Amino acid sequence: MELRLYGDRPNPFPRSDRIELVAHSHNGWEIATVTLGERSGYFLVSLPTVGVGCQQVSPDAPGAVVDLILAAMPKDAT
Repeated sequence: MELRLYGDRPNPFPRSDRIELVAHSHNGWEIATVTLGERSGYFLVSLPTVGVGCQQVSPDAPGAVVDLILAAMPKDAT
């Protein structure tokens, strides 16, 4: 299992009001979307594969974002 961030793919729907990281499994499933709370500085993690709309993670614990993403990985993706 790998997580990769690709910066060379153009975004057909660019948004200038927020930056987000979208994590995909090796087979293309969207595992998570991570954004930064505009005022709070908290990481906001959406995990569609497990039905979580928005989980807040403290900026003091960025490793928890990775833990949430890995926990949401489909069993066949690991």
